[in-house]
Amino acid sequence: MSEDADGPKINRTGKTRPAMNQEEFDAQFAYRAPKESLSRLRLKKSLSRYYQPCLSVGAFINAVIGFVPIIGWLPKYSFRENFIADVVGGLTVGIMHVPQGIAYASLARVDPVVGLYTSFFPPLLYMIFGTSRHNSIGTFAVVSLMTGLAADRLAREYNSQGSSLNRTLLEAADNETGVDLLILSYTEVASVLTLTIGLVNILLGLLHLEFVTTYFSDQLVSGFSTGASMHVFVSQLKDIFSIHGLPKRSGFGQLFLRIFDITSHITSSNPYSILVAVLAIGFLLVGKGVIGPFAKKKLRLPVPIPFELILVIIATVVSSFFDFHDNYKMSVVNRIPTGLPVPKLPNFYLIPQLVGDAIGIAVVTIAIHISLAKMFAKKLNYEIDPGQELYAIGFTAVMSSFFPVYPVACSLGRTLVNVAAGTKTQVVY
Repeated sequence: MSEDADGPKINRTGKTRPAMNQEEFDAQFAYRAPKESLSRLRLKKSLSRYYQPCLSVGAFINAVIGFVPIIGWLPKYSFRENFIADVVGGLTVGIMHVPQGIAYASLARVDPVVGLYTSFFPPLLYMIFGTSRHNSIGTFAVVSLMTGLAADRLAREYNSQGSSLNRTLLEAADNETGVDLLILSYTEVASVLTLTIGLVNILLGLLHLEFVTTYFSDQLVSGFSTGASMHVFVSQLKDIFSIHGLPKRSGFGQLFLRIFDITSHITSSNPYSILVAVLAIGFLLVGKGVIGPFAKKKLRLPVPIPFELILVIIATVVSSFFDFHDNYKMSVVNRIPTGLPVPKLPNFYLIPQLVGDAIGIAVVTIAIHISLAKMFAKKLNYEIDPGQELYAIGFTAVMSSFFPVYPVACSLGRTLVNVAAGTKTQVVY
């Protein structure tokens, strides 16, 4: 029905229907109300996701493949098309893992060798459970800093109380390794924090809350990353100036208090340490900002030059030759244990005290990981499963927590290198 300019209504469809309300409509067409409420039907549909895999062998196999995607894609792996690209990408990203693992370990307040373990076990496990072909799981500056703050808070609380828990943590130290007892207590806390984060991620996966990341705006993520980067920068100043004995700061305004502490003790800084830091920063700026782009453009190198690893090798050789520790009073990494650690159970009684920190770190990890996975999957024309990604990073964290590691996340820098190297599958890990 429509209305002409003169006002009367004209039926342009040629059909007429009697007007009726809902009750009359239901009566005419024999509407039958459902035996169960709509909310109950929705609940049944949600729960069916959990029991349907047990109804048949085929459904069970599909569910297992969904939880362990490597079972589905590895038998179909094409050596001719993918192997060379995966090897090149794996070596390139692996080279980046070494200096980053050593450097970010200091942010997490753990021994450098723990950073190497963190760069080894989680990526290997993620290959089994993950659906993203390019996300590089491992050490990440922001997550390392948040881990260090959480471990520092908990360890300081027990140190000040002299509790039996702290003594238990310290008894786990092996004096023959030459590693400080407090560092090992931090490592214990970091491993339990990794376990707790994994449990949080698995719980979020069970509740199908992967959609939450869509509400994180670019401004929120950028602001958080910038603020965290400032904390990372300030946390490294005391090591650059080689200033020792500064008070531990936490809580509101800690960033400005740390800057004040450093400036008030600037006269006790080590000039040799400052010189080495300036040379290292200059080397990376020139290498990554000038030499790297020039080599990529003129020499057409398939992978970027690993300036971080080159710097670590040069610094290690020079430090050993000139004996920086004894001659110039500079802190060095010292001896790194060889071989792989024996797995052991984390201290589960620490979990309740780390739940708050774990939720915060888990949210950051999920936001970065899923957003990058979606972006590169869309760009390179393949699909990921956001729900499975929650399980993947959860299982990765839980299983790797049996080793001396700290929480991991997806690194944008390593992921970009992974893509630039032409990586095809998760075999890169």
